[in-house]
Amino acid sequence: MVRRGLAVLLGAALGFMGLVGGASPARALPTPSGYPITGVDVSYFQGPSFDWAAAARGGARFAYIRVSEQDGRVVPHNNPDPFYATNQAGARANGLYTGAYHRARPDLSSGKQQADVLLGFAPYVADGRSLPPMLDIEWPRADWGLNDCYNMTPAQLVAWIRDFVTEIAVRTGRPAMIYTNTNWWNPCTGSSASFAANPLFIANYSQNPPPLPAGWTSFTMWQHAAGAAIPGSDYSSADLDVFRGDHAALARLLGGPATSLLATVNNRYVTAENSGASALIANRTAIGAWEQFDQIDAGGGLVAFRARINGRYVTAENAGVSPLIANRTAVGAWERFRIITNTDGTVSLLANVNNRYVTAEQAGTQPLIANRTTVGPWEKFRAATPPAPVHLLAGANLRYVTADGGGASPLIANGTTAGPAQQFDQIDAGGGLVAFRARINGRYVTAENAGVSPLIANRTVVGAWERFRIITNTDGTVSLLANANNRYVTAEQAGTQQLIANRTTVGPWERFVQMTG
Repeated sequence: MVRRGLAVLLGAALGFMGLVGGASPARALPTPSGYPITGVDVSYFQGPSFDWAAAARGGARFAYIRVSEQDGRVVPHNNPDPFYATNQAGARANGLYTGAYHRARPDLSSGKQQADVLLGFAPYVADGRSLPPMLDIEWPRADWGLNDCYNMTPAQLVAWIRDFVTEIAVRTGRPAMIYTNTNWWNPCTGSSASFAANPLFIANYSQNPPPLPAGWTSFTMWQHAAGAAIPGSDYSSADLDVFRGDHAALARLLGGPATSLLATVNNRYVTAENSGASALIANRTAIGAWEQFDQIDAGGGLVAFRARINGRYVTAENAGVSPLIANRTAVGAWERFRIITNTDGTVSLLANVNNRYVTAEQAGTQPLIANRTTVGPWEKFRAATPPAPVHLLAGANLRYVTADGGGASPLIANGTTAGPAQQFDQIDAGGGLVAFRARINGRYVTAENAGVSPLIANRTVVGAWERFRIITNTDGTVSLLANANNRYVTAEQAGTQQLIANRTTVGPWERFVQMTG
């Protein structure tokens, strides 16, 4: 990302160094303490030969890559970043999670149009490796001839940002990341607190946690240095970033389906015991955080498994002599497996390091180990995909619908994060209708008193009041028509009051975005 003033000059210098391989950059800056997950963000200014291998060796786990912007021609022109494809391929080849970002020009065209530009050049795929699409909104470049706020009022800028992030949500089912700076955001948006449900990527070049823009109580990512050397490279520089959270939190941000393995010998799920500190063992009856893995293509028909709880790869320890454990930061020979599909539809895992099958030792009472030459009952597994929860984002205020009070209070659109209270299972209720079961208490949402009272998650079975019809609107949002009274559910008073099914037509308060992951 290119900042105004001094940062613009820095960006120009980066372009020169990246394109012609100029003098080595300054020594790599230290990472702020307390943030073990690091990353980089890059654009055209890093040139076509960014050293992704060095970035990976230096510990980078993620990268945001510029994909597009609009230039200042009389007729706005969509401008793809010429090095996006090269950077995307390089980052992925070296095991980094990646996300695409768009540099905003709100003075040129609508937020929806520019969101569509981003997704046109870089379609979002919920593959468990892709970060949410990101909006880069900050000071204009000096040569654009605009004031700090793009010659727009705070209300106009807030409306433009809302237009952008709503389009991303509608088209991807994910909340857009917003990259900005507090010193730009507060004056230019009038200290808008409307976007707290969007993850924040804050720019602040220091070693101390930065002050936050209005509305946010925490950041998701922090750009702590601009144009700094990356460890292990003689020539590549980048903006340096950290992620606020652990590997499980990063996995939640990435979304995408997880993989869980069910041992058929005892009908138990394989777990990365003790958050990955102990060996894998098939002893769980349900899927939780420790039982979820990302299945990674390791090349040559092989795969690797990365435990979501700690971000480490599963290894056939000591070349298969010791039990499997999720403790590796990179994929080598011991971390590669071949998936063998058996005639009964189960799968077996053949360790690349010793050509032995993984077994749920002693019928699952002992840790998994790769020591079998043939497939028997202990070597058979079934792959399971944990069902993804549904979140409803209210168009009225861009807040998540919440089963308030752990489900004891009516639903209200006040959530800024998609946590347990905002998670629902969408159930087919027959006849084109659905029901919503709140994960926080396992109860179904009802249009209480045939719709006269607010919606609340307090029913153990699905009846007439617990059924809803999903209506898809022309803008991609959805509305919920209650079967109880044939009225639309509204986020009453722009979301400040509880949800209730009392509207006969669809307006802004009756529109929701179905989010997943």
